Amino acid sequence: MKKILFSIAGVFIYLSSMSQAAWIEPENPDVTKPIRIYCDILKVTAVTADGMKSNPDGPFYIWTWNPNEARVDSLLNGSGDKPWKNSNETLRMTKDPDKGANVWYYEMIPVLFYGVDANTVYTKGISFLVKPKDGGGYGDPDSKTEDFNLPVTPPKLDRGIIYPVPGTIFETEITSLVYDNPQEPKVSMQNLPDGEVYMHIVATIEDTATKNKTTIEPSKFFKVQDNPKLRMKKMPDGRFKITMIPKRFLNIPDGSRLKEIEATVRKKTYVSSDDQSNEKNKLKAGCK
Repeated sequence: MKKILFSIAGVFIYLSSMSQAAWIEPENPDVTKPIRIYCDILKVTAVTADGMKSNPDGPFYIWTWNPNEARVDSLLNGSGDKPWKNSNETLRMTKDPDKGANVWYYEMIPVLFYGVDANTVYTKGISFLVKPKDGGGYGDPDSKTEDFNLPVTPPKLDRGIIYPVPGTIFETEITSLVYDNPQEPKVSMQNLPDGEVYMHIVATIEDTATKNKTTIEPSKFFKVQDNPKLRMKKMPDGRFKITMIPKRFLNIPDGSRLKEIEATVRKKTYVSSDDQSNEKNKLKAGCK
């Protein structure tokens, strides 16, 4: 069944690429990992690319400015006093004959290449064009494709935006509860700064002798901002986390075991429901 699903996904990407001049693979990328930015020279529409269409051997170069053009020197678009006529060799593209007679790609890890966080890539997308090393200009005719502005859609995650790492919570082992803010669909909760995100936790525990269940709530929902243990730390990729050993963090008494943790994320300053994530996950605990 998995092989069938992968085949369908591959066919979809192939058919999508057949209908456009530029695209990104994978289609919904994790921008902290390698992606490929493709261009089919034969499908571009700019008249300034006519000479490129008759040159299947290239080489061609990516010239990109969004989400960030002010990159480190080794990744700048060009060099010298006329950079447009001297593209950076590091930005040289690779031909992919399996996808077409004049199809080229550039592989990068966007957050490293552009020097921005994942949320910035997803918000701004990627803008670029393709050109020969000497793009003309300065009195010579330009040689380039049109500008491409490609949206970058985050990967679809079945686990939701609040989840544990590792995937199973064990009460005596180190666990991180993660809030994936770059994937947050609620506009009022997007792009939150460090220090602004708190997690409300209600843990369900079970008496191992009587099987009676009770809850532990480190702080009431409207008081979490007064509990520094519930402040989530922002990570470089825009996600937030709380790291804990649940038994200690929740003061689970001996003779009881953790069953689940219900987690809700809210802002430090809470005025209305706009200041909390709509997702309220019940994270199951495992047994050893």
